[in-house]
Amino acid sequence: MKMSEQINELATALVVAQGLIQNPTKSVKNDFFKSKYADLAGVIDVVRPAFTEAGIAVIQAPSTGADGEIAVTTTLVHTSGQWMSDQVSMAIDPSAKNPAQAAGSLITYLRRYSLSAFANVAQNDDDGNSLAGNVKAVEQKPVDNSVLDIDAYKELCAKHQDTIIAVKAGIANDDLSSASEAWYELTKDEQEQLWRAQSKGGCFTTNEQKTIKTSEFRISHYGVEA
Repeated sequence: MKMSEQINELATALVVAQGLIQNPTKSVKNDFFKSKYADLAGVIDVVRPAFTEAGIAVIQAPSTGADGEIAVTTTLVHTSGQWMSDQVSMAIDPSAKNPAQAAGSLITYLRRYSLSAFANVAQNDDDGNSLAGNVKAVEQKPVDNSVLDIDAYKELCAKHQDTIIAVKAGIANDDLSSASEAWYELTKDEQEQLWRAQSKGGCFTTNEQKTIKTSEFRISHYGVEA
């Protein structure tokens, strides 16, 4: 992932935006997995209003690599001028009867995948099923919606805004020392309240949650495994 020298204002805006985003409607049927998923239009419909309100623009540019893989670079640009960008790529199925159509479908898939990752929204149930073993430990103590509704959660995020930004920025810059220092300034109760499942608008992405759960993250703060 690439980003501007500073991302504090962009990180703040992302916290706000992700608190506003609801998971898109799964309107498209996947016959292979016998499930439904949200298409690109559905993802854009829920992401665009929240990003616009938070002052974030999205740019998605497809390209073709030297090895023939299709790539999509997704860039988030904040009104402050701060930005972050990441690229995902995948090879076209060589058995495709219509390569042009296959390329178009792949670009759409990569755009949906990348935008959903940045916005922290769940597209379908298949991802959740395939990651069930990994997510189980993370979701031991999520905050139930009946205990803390979305408005209360937004207030909580606003209260701990500086801490959330510090944790996100530290993880993004591979600075676990700074990230863990900020995280462990929170009380155990505050950590558990912020530890909201991403499917319910949590302020931390799945990858950020996984990083916080690692022994390296704890060791970077305590010096030994806690």
